[in-house]
Amino acid sequence: DRYTRSLYQGILPDTGAANVSTVGKEQYLALTREDPTVKIDTSTAGKASIKFGKGEATASIGTVQVSIEIGKINFEVLKAPILFLLCLADMDRLKVYFNNTIDELVQDKIRIPILRKWGHL
Repeated sequence: DRYTRSLYQGILPDTGAANVSTVGKEQYLALTREDPTVKIDTSTAGKASIKFGKGEATASIGTVQVSIEIGKINFEVLKAPILFLLCLADMDRLKVYFNNTIDELVQDKIRIPILRKWGHL
């Protein structure tokens, strides 16, 4: 299953997620298996309320900061079956764009390959 804690699936750019980068609890736990230094800050629980499609809004259970080649990204952790989704606002803040012709995130001279998975980038 793509959303379980057994395998970290990476970070996917999501231009539909305009203002908040998000992750499901299970994928957060999958990342902690690879990098035990990543910790959830539960003091921020409820800071964000995220709605996917026509469903009900889901309140965050905390925040996790992830450092990658392009910078630090704060993800709101949700009890929802979702991957790490990098929002457009964070892409703008980090001055990153997605080059869909070669499937890469680009920031100046930094290039990060992106794998298309399950219809997502």
